Amino acid sequence: MRFIRFSKGFFIAEIREFEVLFWSLVFPILLYFFLSSVFGGDGGSSSIGFKLAVVRHSSPALSSELITQTIDAISGDAGPFTLSHFQDLDEALTAMKQGKQDLVISGAEENYPSSQSIPVELHNISGRESSQVAANIMEIALDKANIEVARYTNPDFVAISSETIPVSITSTSKSVNYKDYIFPSVALMMMLSVALFNCPLSLSYYRSSGINKKLYTTPLRPHEYFGAHLVKLVLTIMISLILLYGMAWFIYKVRSGIFSLSFLLALGLAMITFVSFGLMISSFARKESSAGIFGQLFYQTMMFLGGFFFPVFGLPWGIRWLVYVLPSTYLVELLRRGMGIHTAPLSALSLIAVPLAWTALSVIVFSFNFRKVMAYE
Repeated sequence: MRFIRFSKGFFIAEIREFEVLFWSLVFPILLYFFLSSVFGGDGGSSSIGFKLAVVRHSSPALSSELITQTIDAISGDAGPFTLSHFQDLDEALTAMKQGKQDLVISGAEENYPSSQSIPVELHNISGRESSQVAANIMEIALDKANIEVARYTNPDFVAISSETIPVSITSTSKSVNYKDYIFPSVALMMMLSVALFNCPLSLSYYRSSGINKKLYTTPLRPHEYFGAHLVKLVLTIMISLILLYGMAWFIYKVRSGIFSLSFLLALGLAMITFVSFGLMISSFARKESSAGIFGQLFYQTMMFLGGFFFPVFGLPWGIRWLVYVLPSTYLVELLRRGMGIHTAPLSALSLIAVPLAWTALSVIVFSFNFRKVMAYE
């Protein structure tokens, strides 16, 4: 009964802190909302559009029926381009520099022999991604037009027949919605926040301020105090998970196995691994300042090199070795596979073995420093 009362008071005192309330409970919800709203779409195919400026200063090139048909075939409802017509090249280039156009196409003003290629110039903004992508699409369209001309004018033309066949990595691989893809990342990021900040910061504060020793003058024992600390962390994580689940299920309609046994067990493994890692940080951080530094260092490293938000297996080997060492890499992949999403070239055994190895190491290090961390020396 004493343990329950102390755990309740410990949790209430912790959750009253604005930093804990915001970063542990509110921020994960806001992050999931922003990422899903910006990148998630509605789960269907999204259209990509570019603004194309056509300069027709009585140019013989752009008056060519071939060029006209090619541009018409990739504009409007038939393609990604929205056409605007200009009579002056400088005017069109000024509009593109102002962001009103993505690409300018113009032709040479002089006449050209019918036996030569049709001179066309594509103008794009260097460094602006939308402008460069628009230019690449137009180049592909013009190359395709050249091939079609060769097909009908050369009787010896031989075409290469190709077929695109999608290959699934696993039998359960499927089309992935970003809202599903990002859900494990936000859940793990929340756990990291609780384990790497709440855990070592509170332990170092109570130790450096002398509150621990005052508590030990009461009937409360170090193991009871430590148990209450773990209960506080678990309750914080569980409440945040419930809020995140509610948002994913009722608002974003995430249905990809987030209630499956494998996914829930993976969440449990992640919680144990990260909390153990946070306890290990407490073994080295004697002050709040050092606990914050260590927590921030490992938090950023595990999140960005763990593949939470973007692929990391194409990084140079000077950095990629960290990807294979971090437990977060394996945990996020384990959660995604529980949802039927296969994204990383990792064996099924390693997805469990590496986090368990980190858990064992963290528990061993913390056990050797238990008396020091709990100020019970």
